[in-house]
Amino acid sequence: MNLLDLKESVTCAEMSREAFVIEKSSGNSTYDTQFSYALDLLKTKDKSALTTAEFLLKDCFLRADDSKKRECIFLIAIANTKMGHYEQAIECCNNLLNVNPNDHQSHDLKVEIERRRRREGIVGASLIASGVVVAVAGVAAALALLLRRS
Repeated sequence: MNLLDLKESVTCAEMSREAFVIEKSSGNSTYDTQFSYALDLLKTKDKSALTTAEFLLKDCFLRADDSKKRECIFLIAIANTKMGHYEQAIECCNNLLNVNPNDHQSHDLKVEIERRRRREGIVGASLIASGVVVAVAGVAAALALLLRRS
């Protein structure tokens, strides 16, 4: 799960971006250059870069031969996981597992996605509970002040 944990600066993708832009402007964009640029963007935590990586990988998927399609879908799942789009990421993993139920890498990624989704759900629920406690404390304090003034 290395790519999930990487949080490099977007500048890590500058060289591959230059190569991609040069090829794209000349009309000779290759799969390998585009894929390499998308892979470098996946090393970041920047949402815009991750969105670009997802777009590039979807285009790579359309251009790829069958042997490379699996890798594109897997990396799209990683991009979606890093962006917090867990349902889309799980859908990618499920598609891969439907084709190959013994795909341990996709299975492990799906387990990690579900763990992150649960953790964020727990954090969200605790934030809501904290807000309720603060609101109740505020109402109690206001009532105490009103009772003292009476």
